[in-house]
Amino acid sequence: MSSREISSSVSAVTDRGEAAEADRSQMLAERAQLGDTEAFGELIGQHRSKAKMWAERMTGDPHMADDIVQDALIRAFLQIGSLHDTSRFLPWLHKIVRNQANMRLRRGGPYKREKPFAAFGLPESEAGSVEWDDLDSVLFHLTRTAANEANNVHNPEESLMRKELYETIHSVLHCLNRKERDIFEACFFKQLSPDEIAAMYQMTTGSIYTYIHRSRQKLRQEHIRVSLGLLPDKGGKTLVKSKLLQLPEWPASDAVMLSFVDRIGHLLAAIGDRRESAELLGLSGFAFRMLISDKTTFADCIYMFDWRQKLRTFMKELGYEVSLLCGQLADSPVPLLGAVERFPVVLPIEEAVIPFIRKAIDAGKPVFYFDTTASRPYVHEWSLIYGYDDEKQSVRLTDVMKPDGKTLAYEDIANNPVRFLASINRIEEHEKPPASRSARDAARRHMAEGSIRQAIEHAKNPRAYRPMTVYLLYTSGLSAYERWIRHMRSDPAIPPNRYGAGQLAASYAQARTYAARYLRNVPFQGEAMRFALLASEAYEQAGEALGEFSAAVPFMRSAEVLSPEQCEKCAVWLEQAKAFEAAAIGYLEKAVDQLEKEKSL
Repeated sequence: MSSREISSSVSAVTDRGEAAEADRSQMLAERAQLGDTEAFGELIGQHRSKAKMWAERMTGDPHMADDIVQDALIRAFLQIGSLHDTSRFLPWLHKIVRNQANMRLRRGGPYKREKPFAAFGLPESEAGSVEWDDLDSVLFHLTRTAANEANNVHNPEESLMRKELYETIHSVLHCLNRKERDIFEACFFKQLSPDEIAAMYQMTTGSIYTYIHRSRQKLRQEHIRVSLGLLPDKGGKTLVKSKLLQLPEWPASDAVMLSFVDRIGHLLAAIGDRRESAELLGLSGFAFRMLISDKTTFADCIYMFDWRQKLRTFMKELGYEVSLLCGQLADSPVPLLGAVERFPVVLPIEEAVIPFIRKAIDAGKPVFYFDTTASRPYVHEWSLIYGYDDEKQSVRLTDVMKPDGKTLAYEDIANNPVRFLASINRIEEHEKPPASRSARDAARRHMAEGSIRQAIEHAKNPRAYRPMTVYLLYTSGLSAYERWIRHMRSDPAIPPNRYGAGQLAASYAQARTYAARYLRNVPFQGEAMRFALLASEAYEQAGEALGEFSAAVPFMRSAEVLSPEQCEKCAVWLEQAKAFEAAAIGYLEKAVDQLEKEKSL
């Protein structure tokens, strides 16, 4: 083969590769527009290096380029719906990166970055008395000059605002340690470059950028604290503490995929109230729950319920009252909007969350926490915070994929876009000596009957959960099976979400297995118990059909697309599961009717 033929062959292979990459990008962009966050993640993973290259080419600064790319990706995520031609995703992303880079380079006017203090215009008569190597001296003179101007000019508003700015900077600087403050002064006051500062301190340039970033974050949060009056004790001193609780072992046999219930079970075990997972799933209603997005097989429907109300009512039934801390951050992409849209908007300040954590852990109780940094293949899950360390500014918490747990910084907890923390206390009436055995049995029957009535009601209600956000719709109960089946048999050009389908199948298959276990142990008698056992058998078979689905589409993070043949097999298993679950609901209705007859005797 000649060199020309080899060159032509290589070019053809390259062209085919680029065409395949373009087709894949278009497919992922189309799925991302439908709300598929996993597809968006794959899309960004494919093009992040290009975005970094563009940003670095414009700025000549690799560290600034990282910040630009992060801002650009957030904007792309929020604006993906405005992309009219999905085949043009790469040029569209390039434009967003370019705009973000231009905005970053324009900040600070002629200084391109932060404006130096000298640029605020200190009068020449005052300049000679300033100790320019002492930031306190600079701020003192700037504040005094602004105050004098405010008293001597006819339009003092600008001078007063300047005075307030200088006083605020001075009041928040105590949050920096000595080294952070020295680097801060060198960068923002002396206007030295990071390379020059690195040479001064015999550090790497990357470390200097880390110090600058950390100082910015501290100053920003301290400014918020000062504005809200959240000041430290006199002298800036605070009591530094740490505590780590020893959680009881939580074997795989006790763990369930629905982490809302799983973490409640572990939390109760940590305070000496161990409960069977089947009991918790049954009493909470999650063993019988089914919800499917009207859009496609997104996994978000697992999380769509009223978190606050469900936690309060369920824990009250178990004998506990709940203290909640919840909210959503402003100007931040909030996951699971349909579940948290009613949460108040909150500020990302540590003082709003860390004292809550300290108080619960100091009392020997872990904190129930919604974690948006869960390890793959999960996106977010509930966890338990079981330790804190003021010196290291970090907490210790569980992670579904890390048996030994993990550590998060206080800053990460404060910046979680979804704030949901809860602590529990035993209700006084439940602390009394146990009632008679007959009274306890009656209470158990009442709770079991309530859970079964709840299961029947949910099965028959196709809209059990309605978000306020109009474009988010979910189908529930037995109707959810029909919705799911339609997704699997939809237009082959728009296949169902593969990652979500895997998590749904695994979660709901396990839930139905636990529904069967729960019903085998309800404290009924006679005909009511016979019908409960028949329902248990039907749920067992529904779980097996869903288990076949789960085995064929295992839960994992993947951009793989389900084939039409796979979709059809799964649809058949869903039809079988629906038939068994419909039979189970029929038996539960008969069990409730029998209980009503027994009451009337």
